[in-house]
Amino acid sequence: MTSTHTFAIGDVHGRADLLRSLLDGISDRAGRIGCAHRIVFLGDIIDRGPNSREAMNLVSSTLKEIPDSRLVLGNHDSFILRILDEQDSGRKQALLLHWIAKMGGRATLASYGFDFSNADLDRILDVVDVVDVDHVAILRGAEKYVELDDHILVHAGVEPGVPLTRQDPYKLMWIREPFLSFSESFGKAVVHGHTPTSSLMVERFHRRIAIDTGAHDRSILSALHIPPRGSEKVLQAVAPLQGAVR
Repeated sequence: MTSTHTFAIGDVHGRADLLRSLLDGISDRAGRIGCAHRIVFLGDIIDRGPNSREAMNLVSSTLKEIPDSRLVLGNHDSFILRILDEQDSGRKQALLLHWIAKMGGRATLASYGFDFSNADLDRILDVVDVVDVDHVAILRGAEKYVELDDHILVHAGVEPGVPLTRQDPYKLMWIREPFLSFSESFGKAVVHGHTPTSSLMVERFHRRIAIDTGAHDRSILSALHIPPRGSEKVLQAVAPLQGAVR
């Protein structure tokens, strides 16, 4: 059993202000209890919120500075890779416009300096090139999930009845049902984001823990502290109180 404490962080969605506060709060907690710790980001670092680039910079520095920290790929994060890797120009443009109009990609591109007021639609396929090369590399190197002794950390959830090693990567990023209503055991507690909780709080169900508390539209970013032994604890960064962590 590892002696490292794990802090799983839910969907950031461009709220670098909340992420910075939460990372500071985690560092303070780890320092107070004198533990080695790591961060596992559960994906959707980008889109919708105003500071996706800065949020990715915080992820990058965390992965470099805190040993064994990981990024789990979210469905929003993966969309950049889908666009970059698409070879058909028509399909590529359709994916890009969908991302910009429906998924919050407009805010992401603006955070990287793309000027929509002077956008040339003939060059629309090139706009993803504004995303930092090292950020793309981080996304390409992201995990599908992270497995602990008693927990599975994943973006959206898992497909019931399918062994973890045989899970469809697409479903790990996108699934809702039948995962959310599944009433039996997954073998380990599944810690996930993707589906925002209705209470603005981290919600515990039968063998799953939902930690997406709506950073973008409700200004609450949550983390689950998972010690090597003992019960989980919750940390939250809340706006507009700058730096407030509870």
